[in-house]
Amino acid sequence: RTQSTTSSYRTTIMMSIPSSRAIARSTLGIVRRRPFSSLTAASTVTAVGYANYVEWRTNQQQSASSIETIIPRDLYDGDSIARYWEHRPVTIAKRLLNIVYELGPVAGEYFYSFQLRPWAIKTIRIADNEDNEQVDVDLEHKRQMEIDLSRKLRAALTTLGPIFIKVGQQLSIRPDLISPTVLFELQRLCDAVPPFDDKIAMKVLAQELASTRAGSDTYDNNNTNNLNEDEVNRIVTSEFEEVPRLVASASLGQVYKATTKKSKQQVAIKIQRPDILETVTLDLFLLLSYGKAVDKLCSIFTNQMPYHEAFLNGFAHGAFMELNYRAEAANQTYFREELHSRFNSGKKKKVVVPLVHEQFTTNRVLVSEWIEGIPLAQAPQQQIQQLIPIGVELFLCQLLDIGKFHSDPHPGNLYVTKSEDGTPTLCLLDFGLVADVDETARNAMTRAIVNLLQGDYDTLISHDAKHLGFLPHDMDVTELKPVLKTILKEGLLEAGSNLHDRKRNLMAISNELNEVFFTYPFSVPPFFALVTRGLGLLEGIALKGDPSFDIFQASFPYAKRRAMDMFSVKDYTKISRGMLARHRTETM
Repeated sequence: RTQSTTSSYRTTIMMSIPSSRAIARSTLGIVRRRPFSSLTAASTVTAVGYANYVEWRTNQQQSASSIETIIPRDLYDGDSIARYWEHRPVTIAKRLLNIVYELGPVAGEYFYSFQLRPWAIKTIRIADNEDNEQVDVDLEHKRQMEIDLSRKLRAALTTLGPIFIKVGQQLSIRPDLISPTVLFELQRLCDAVPPFDDKIAMKVLAQELASTRAGSDTYDNNNTNNLNEDEVNRIVTSEFEEVPRLVASASLGQVYKATTKKSKQQVAIKIQRPDILETVTLDLFLLLSYGKAVDKLCSIFTNQMPYHEAFLNGFAHGAFMELNYRAEAANQTYFREELHSRFNSGKKKKVVVPLVHEQFTTNRVLVSEWIEGIPLAQAPQQQIQQLIPIGVELFLCQLLDIGKFHSDPHPGNLYVTKSEDGTPTLCLLDFGLVADVDETARNAMTRAIVNLLQGDYDTLISHDAKHLGFLPHDMDVTELKPVLKTILKEGLLEAGSNLHDRKRNLMAISNELNEVFFTYPFSVPPFFALVTRGLGLLEGIALKGDPSFDIFQASFPYAKRRAMDMFSVKDYTKISRGMLARHRTETM
């Protein structure tokens, strides 16, 4: 009886399961009724399955190698980054979805609230039938919405990681580009980046200190990756009097304050975030892929020379080299020697750069002299006005004379300290992002700045623009000259330091700007991605402390001295008269 019951049960189960033929007929019926949906679903499943297979196979092939083996920190190589990431489509798709998930709602809310809704336009106009009280309520509501949206933007950039944080930091000191409300929120990115666990940071420090004792350039995962907390504390306190104290958190790492055990010197210890190499290189890969796509579209629909990939590659090179703290230490030492010899004499110092403690410095840890001070942007207005001319001379000196250019002067990297005689001194920090400018480019830029300041637009366009790589050498610029003259004269020089005039003038000549980029083979040299960023950020800091600041007038004294060193006496006399005449005209 039991066997009969079991047999009957099995028969019932088998009858309840559709046969393969029935499944096939049902599937075929669905395909016939909904061919497009069926094809889309099948294609999606196939693509997802293949993408997962490709990434699984890549991970299996590279399982014995770490990312640092495939993408070494010592030298930027875009091809190595592409080879590592192009066969990981699932990770790329997840990152793109993450970016859309974080920034999509912010962008959507902005366009809905400030572009599409009628009341967002009406709040900035006083209609004849509206009373002042209603207008005040609408304006207050708009301001509150802007505050909320700015906070969401800052949170989204922080969540997305270092590259997006750096974009926010660049915007955070551009009062001529974004509103004060957004400006205030983005400024918090410079000092309020969420820190990672101190225990993880101390473990990284212990690993790097152990590697320096062993004489290795990079830490050995097998020997030091499994250090326990007692071992970490023992290694760290063998070099420092106590466990370092966290003082700041940045996009790429954290800064700790400590005192060395042997020399009793206070030092700043910069420790890199864990897994930062993977995070940064993925975003750089996406950035360069975007540049390639834009270049292809521009080559099809415009006469523009493809430059976006090269331009973004210059930025990517600088951003990647920030991950190599040994390279940053070398840059810091170079700048210290070059700038101290040019700006300082005796006890009176205009510019200081912290001394590097090379015995503790590795690829992921940088130890340097501790400097007491406050960010330049937070200094009293009188000090800002006093130090900004030195800052302009400092960056023009780098750009036109030294050959290396500090390209990341955000508020956290420009400090005000005191020299031995008590006078305010500019302190330059963080040398991870540095552009190399060769002698040919330096001389060409000197000529270009001189011609710009004296108003010689013909020479600037027909000669300097070609030598700097903005235009092809064999190009006839006859038709282009009037357009570029309008852009240079009305969009930049005549606007001066007035932000509203500059915005209005740039909007008025927007058609001319579009014509230049769309019609003519105009390109941007790769290193200008860093140069324009550096000078732009410096101008932004200056405008915060001195609304009347004009970077063109501020550049006049140094450009004059540089021209005297570069040109003959006859040429300099002619140039000096032109520059002086224009300078007097602008200051009247």
